[in-house]
Amino acid sequence: MPASSITAPVIDAALARVLASRSLRGSARGRRFLQFIVQEALAGRANRIKAYTIAMDVFDRDASFDPLLDPVVRIQAGRLRRALEHYYLTEGAADPLRIAIPKGGYIPQFSLVPVAAGTDLPDEASGPASVPTRERLTLPRVPPILGRHIDRPFRWLAAAATVMLLAVVGLGLFAGWRATAPDPSKDALERATAPAAPQRAVRGPALLVMPFTNGSGDPTLDLVADGITEDLVAALVRFDDFLVFGADTSFRYASAPALREAVPNTRVDYILKGSVAQTGDFIQVTATLIAAKDHRYLWSDSFRRAVTPTRLLDLRHDIAVQVVRTLAQSDGVIEREEARLNGQHAPQDLSSYACLLRTRQYWRQFSVALHAEVRDCLERTTRSDPGYPEAWAALAMVTVDEARLGFNPSPARPNPIDDGLQLAERAVALAPDSALSHQALGLAWWLRREPQRSIAAYERALALNPNDSAILADLGRCYSLTGEWERGIPLIREAFTRNPAQPSWYRIVIATYHYVNGRYDDALEEMRRANLGREIILGHVALAMIHGQTGNRAEAAKAVSEILRLDPNFPLKAIPEFERRNIHPDIIVRIVDGLRKAGLAIPPPQMADGEKL
Repeated sequence: MPASSITAPVIDAALARVLASRSLRGSARGRRFLQFIVQEALAGRANRIKAYTIAMDVFDRDASFDPLLDPVVRIQAGRLRRALEHYYLTEGAADPLRIAIPKGGYIPQFSLVPVAAGTDLPDEASGPASVPTRERLTLPRVPPILGRHIDRPFRWLAAAATVMLLAVVGLGLFAGWRATAPDPSKDALERATAPAAPQRAVRGPALLVMPFTNGSGDPTLDLVADGITEDLVAALVRFDDFLVFGADTSFRYASAPALREAVPNTRVDYILKGSVAQTGDFIQVTATLIAAKDHRYLWSDSFRRAVTPTRLLDLRHDIAVQVVRTLAQSDGVIEREEARLNGQHAPQDLSSYACLLRTRQYWRQFSVALHAEVRDCLERTTRSDPGYPEAWAALAMVTVDEARLGFNPSPARPNPIDDGLQLAERAVALAPDSALSHQALGLAWWLRREPQRSIAAYERALALNPNDSAILADLGRCYSLTGEWERGIPLIREAFTRNPAQPSWYRIVIATYHYVNGRYDDALEEMRRANLGREIILGHVALAMIHGQTGNRAEAAKAVSEILRLDPNFPLKAIPEFERRNIHPDIIVRIVDGLRKAGLAIPPPQMADGEKL
């Protein structure tokens, strides 16, 4: 079918099939959402497909709707994208025309899919169709469960398990099944025993995910338990700080001792295990983290969810991501345990990984003293362990802070931003798949006043590890300060939702968003929640501009006094400083207005020839 065949009737027919599908049958909101955006696009009104109009026309919001305060459209769009993906993997696999909603917007896209000869549209009886491709795939049959009655609420599980198997075989979604090297999700055992080819060494702890068990006795849940195990491994391998054994290792060995017996001297520091059970229409997943050395239980939690056929894949993914964020992200369970184990060492005696842990502590609580300590530690680490990309990335970010925060400037380093960029580029060269390396690159480009290159680096880092809340917050900061509040503020808020221990200085950005929109009480509340130390000048700047606008002279004078204590020349270089941070000119005007009202004598900007504007 040629591209010219994508006509309005063809799109209408494709829309009707999706709206009538099982994937959307249980979501009235999803059907209204999809119908609205497709019909608007067909009517030539794609310019109206925005969060505001969708909220009013689909979700019955009124004219006061603010997409940054009410995320209903963004959340429902995510659910609709997943429903469409599920539909085209299953009952819509043979549809010749597909509807998609690209991330970053809501305007639908339509594309033709080549269908192999002889492929028919699926029906209710025949179950999911094979995925249409240029070459038809031969997929394994899932044998029926003989001699066993399946309770009605879970009849769909057998079909859903088949769908998952089709998805895995057809798309290669899981870490342990990928056949490309060198991939960060490659089986750790294979990496450890591979000959000659250079591999990245991992300095952090080693984690083994044991296969989750089926605690219900119902064989229809076997593939669900296996799928959760696979999802956990796939999410964990995105964190560069850990050595995560691949899924093949997890399923091959029944325990850590069995793994060590098969491969002597294999180190296992943590074991993650769990179970899956069913109760009526609910599935309960229990996960437990154990210290392998002394079998201490470090963490355990249960997740109970109502589940339907259309939500099974989402449920599996959501639970895996929630577990992984709790365990693996900054200030997570594993990092806190590792910090406790390394807490007795003097700075000069820290291992490479312990040095990185101390740096993460610095990122959570910026201070001049801690900056000096981690900079020295990282410089020693890169000398003694030059192949450690995360150490180079961390050193790049700490070096940039000499200019960004004014911490411990070194006469031997007159251009810390340029030096930081070179360090970040070295980290990326050592490990192109390291999220932290690209995050460091993003910070360096940001201070080099190249915001688009910075955003591209942060987007790459987020693609490498979408579960890292720090990357999410950094990307949100970039979008927000360049004036794209609608894209940036939800990212920062999501970062705090995922990780309440997120460095609180990101709240300055949210406070600035409220400030430029005249919500001074909300801005002040964000600054109170930030609770920044006295050494962070931007915190005092934010307080001064807010109190300047509200007329609180005493608090404004106090904030101005702190600014001048930290940098007596700040009024003269305030505007260049804001411009250096890529803050949108309109936002700078509002900030400067508040600071002047607070009593900070900021001179007007100058033209290129030295004249004042």
